[in-house]
Formats: sequence, structure tokens, C-alpha cells
Amino acid sequence: MKNKKTVVIILAIIFLMIIIFLIKNNYKFLKKGNNISNKSADEIKEYILNIESYQAIATITIKSNKNENNYKIKQKYNKKNNSYKQEVLEPSNFSGIQFIYDGETLKIENTKLNLSKIYTNYKYIESNELSLIAFIENYKKDEQAKCIEENGKIILEANIRNENKYVSKKKLYINRENYKIEKMEIIDITQNARIYILYNEIEINTLSKEEVLAFSTKAIEENI
Repeated sequence: MKNKKTVVIILAIIFLMIIIFLIKNNYKFLKKGNNISNKSADEIKEYILNIESYQAIATITIKSNKNENNYKIKQKYNKKNNSYKQEVLEPSNFSGIQFIYDGETLKIENTKLNLSKIYTNYKYIESNELSLIAFIENYKKDEQAKCIEENGKIILEANIRNENKYVSKKKLYINRENYKIEKMEIIDITQNARIYILYNEIEINTLSKEEVLAFSTKAIEENI
């Protein structure tokens, strides 16, 4: 009987040790694991500011005092060869317009009309106010840039120092749980949001080598 009790006690101890081992390892996994919610706001900010490539489909809304214009675009960027590509998908009267930058040359093309314009030795790709990369450059240059956590969002805010009265500040909204970039707001000098960019689809660091596109803000100023 004693031997039986001893065996039961030993088995109970072994079982308890196994449970404790599993709990400890599970806790370590949860604490150390790849759980995005464990990332701090600063870590998420650094992740965004160090993007190597991205591709996105976005809806752009441009507001003026008189009307509102909506565009659907596709953007691609690769840091390795400093290439950009942007294509207008909607509305139909603008679809097929592409802006392609290979690091040196900017090509603006209308595939429907088979027309194109090439700018060699183009050095002003950072002036593309609608691109995510332009925002990143703006943020890095702004000594007063902010990183705010609010309502489950990480908000990166950068002041823009230029002569364009329609582009005074930008705000980028990132989901706190999965650090997916959700939208960007471009604010004018009167603190009104003039441009909304809603990222319907976005993939970060998945492109090996892609072209890029720059969307000129001169067309925006004419509409506004």
C-alpha cells in the first residue's frame, strides 16, 4: 500500500512539474513572441520610418471650397534602387496615367492615348506629396515631429516647410495592433484637411525590385 501511495505521489509531482514547465514556456513565448501588440509606439514608428519597399492601392480624396474629387491609385516603391511607380485606376477619364521614376528619370505616361513625357536627371522625387516615402522624409527632417498614441492608433505628425499653402502638415495613422498603415491626412495652412489618402490595401517590404511613380501636386493646386 505504501509503495502504491509513493508511486501516486511521484506521478503527481511529475505531473505538476510538467504543468509548471508548460506554463513557464507558454508565458515566455507570449512575452517574447511575435505578438505585434507587444511593440511600443516608438518601435512601430521606427518600423514605418525604415520601410524598404511598399505597394498599395489607395483612395485619394481632394477637397476644395467648391467640390470634392476622388481618385483610386496604385503605388509601388523600392528603396534599393530608389524607384517609384504610381498609376491612376479611377476615375475612368484619368485611368491609365502613370508616373514612373527609376532613380534618375521621371516618365509621365498616358497609356490610353499612347503619350509620354520624360524628364531626365530628375532630382525632386521627394516633392511627391502623395507618396508614403515623401511623408517619411518629411518626418525625418522635422525636428518637431510627433508620435502620438490615441484610440488604438499610432499617429505620426510632421510639419511641412515649403511655399505650398495647401500642404502645411501631414498625419499618418497606423493601427496599434497590427501596425498596418490605414490613412494619411494632408492639412493646409488654415489647419483644414485638404487631402485624405485611405490605404485600402498595403504590403510592406515585399517587393524585391519595382518601379515607382511620382504624382505632381501642381494638378492638385489647380483643382483646389
